[in-house]
This record gives sequence, structure tokens and C-alpha cells, in this order.
Amino acid sequence: LGDELKCSTPRAQRTGSTTHWKDVYMGLAEMLSPADGPVQERCDYDLVTPLALLFYYAVLYAPHFPPGSDLLLKAASIYHSFLTWPVPYCDIFRELLTFISDELKAPGISFQRLVRTEQGLPVKNCQSSTVTVLLLNRSEVQSEFLSIAEKLSASEHPRHATLVLLLEHLYQATFGTCCDLGSLHHLLKSKTLEELSEIYTSAADAQEIAAASSDPALAREQLQAVLRDIAGAASFPAIAGEAQPRKLHTVPIPAARCYTYSWDQDNFGKRRGPPSLL
Repeated sequence: LGDELKCSTPRAQRTGSTTHWKDVYMGLAEMLSPADGPVQERCDYDLVTPLALLFYYAVLYAPHFPPGSDLLLKAASIYHSFLTWPVPYCDIFRELLTFISDELKAPGISFQRLVRTEQGLPVKNCQSSTVTVLLLNRSEVQSEFLSIAEKLSASEHPRHATLVLLLEHLYQATFGTCCDLGSLHHLLKSKTLEELSEIYTSAADAQEIAAASSDPALAREQLQAVLRDIAGAASFPAIAGEAQPRKLHTVPIPAARCYTYSWDQDNFGKRRGPPSLL
């Protein structure tokens, strides 16, 4: 996002035709606000899910929220009023409130969980994984689509690169510009896969423990302490005590691992032909 962005939210209408990119988060939330949001004012069910998803992905891609920022707390106070709406809308905002709660205690944890599950990287406290499968009937699918599907299933993000990406994101989300991301990147690339796996497992476990805490401030403090200890033991670049004049970097989400199965080659666990005689 640039420094300014055209935005027709209630806040933008009150303050002018443009708004700083940091206001985009609250702009999305305000559109759902009971006070002046068009969604609640008109009970516009069609806008609820798209705006909730926009806010979710805006936060998911945010490099870092400063410790003193109240954006997520304000959004939570707005979204709480939607718990009285009918199903499935109340369920959407219940999940969104859980998402915000986790982010307040362990910044960036939702990004970490998403990439981890899509890449099949379980850790001790979170063993689930997501497998993306394309079931194709070659006689009914265009050749161009088949070519793309085969490329997707053949490509796989290298595990070493995935761990480097996850550790960079984790430390930037937690420490912001206090962390020298450029120096950290070069050091992580020099580590072996075994070293990265051990470091990441410890860091991810610390995040999951923080997310399970009931006190957001204490959870963040303890998480930072553990991550500093991990950084010291791994000889990471020193983490500054105050924000430094560096740029934050948006970390991209790698493409999910994908598997392709031909419809005429998979029997979904059923036997073909007569059963064998035992």
C-alpha cells in the first residue's frame, strides 16, 4: 500500500478524500460499526462476509502492529456487536474475534499457522496440516487447465526457504523495526535445514503458548523474552530495544502444496473388479 489511498469509508468522508494506509484497517472495521457503518445501519447481509474477509487478510498481511496500537482492540469492540446476528454471520465474527485475540497475544501467529498447515510443517503444539487436492476428469478438463494443474502439483516450495520465510516473518511481526530483517535473512540462509527446523520449532511453540495465555500484555512480554533467548542462542543479529529507522517488509505467503489425482485413476478406497478370494 502507498502512503495514501482513496477510501470512501465514514472516516475518510469526515476527514477528506484520502486516508493514510494505517487507517485502512479501521476503515474496514468502521463500515461494520453500529454507529455509522452502512452494514449495520441497513442490515446489509451481503456486505458482512466480504468486509470481514477483507479485514482478516489486511491483518494477516500486516508486517507488524506497534505495541501501542489500538487498531485491533477497536476492531474487536465493533465486531463484538455482530455476535447477536443470525447464523452464519455470528459464527464469522466469533472466529474473527478469536483471530484478533490470538494476534493480540502472539503477533503474526495466524500467518504462521496458515503457511505451516499449507506446507505440511507440524510443530509440537499444532500438529494439523492441510492438503490441497485437485480431482480431475481429464476428459472434461481443458488442456490448458491440465497443464497448470500439473505444474502446481509438480512444484513444491523448498522446506529450507519456507523455514527462513517463517522465521523472518515471526521476528518482524513480534519486534517490528527493532529486528534487522536484512541481516537476519542472510544469517538464516547460512543455517542448515536441521538447525532451522530446531530453531523454528522452539519459536513456533513459544507463539502457541503465548496464544493460549489469558493476558495479552503478559503473553507478548513472555513471547519476546523467549524469542530473544532463541535469537541469542542461534547468534541472530542483536534485537534493538527501540524501533529503528528501517522499513517493514510484507512477507508473501508461498503457494500451498498441491496434489493432482486423475478421476479415472483413483477409486477413493474402493476395490475395482471382483474382490480377491482369501
